Amino acid sequence: MNFRYPIFLDLTGKKCLAVGDHPEMAAKVQGLRDAGARVEWKQREFHPDDLAGCFVVLTSLPDNSEVFAACEQRNILCNAVDDPEHCRFSFGSIHRQGDLAIAISTNGSAPALAVRLKQRLQSQIGPEYGTLLTMLKDVREEIQSRIADFDARRDLWYRIVDSDVLDQLRSGEEDAAGRSLHRMIDEAANNISHSGTSGEDADR
Repeated sequence: MNFRYPIFLDLTGKKCLAVGDHPEMAAKVQGLRDAGARVEWKQREFHPDDLAGCFVVLTSLPDNSEVFAACEQRNILCNAVDDPEHCRFSFGSIHRQGDLAIAISTNGSAPALAVRLKQRLQSQIGPEYGTLLTMLKDVREEIQSRIADFDARRDLWYRIVDSDVLDQLRSGEEDAAGRSLHRMIDEAANNISHSGTSGEDADR
């Protein structure tokens, strides 16, 4: 096993196949659907023709070797539930708050440890982080247009993240958090204007 390269996929509109049955299969299928994939769940024997147009395959058959080999020939990502030798990727333990997704992997060695770490994160990283991400998404274009200098823009992002905005959101003071956020943007834009600084318009 060498599941060491983390990646987040855009599965919107992609065909994904699930073959067989397993206590965890329903949750995995739902996760694919939640990500926008078109999922076909075949609770029967595997047929190679099932792979036509597939992007990702989940399998939980008594013997997953045929499915895995067929996927390898067609360059299709395959995950065999509880069968790491027939997997091209693994599922991490995910903690989500809005657009924030934190994935934990133990390279298949100890999934229970990943679950416990996820539970710890759940107690530390609450819904205020999802709310903050929504707010930052809403002002991103404004920051891009008002602050052309990359260094100044980068400093502003860190200043926002390190500010008391998260504490305000955690306390339910969303309006106050919004005011604090826009005050920091105005201050950064005014500093640029007063200094006459100009810089690259491209974000990195």
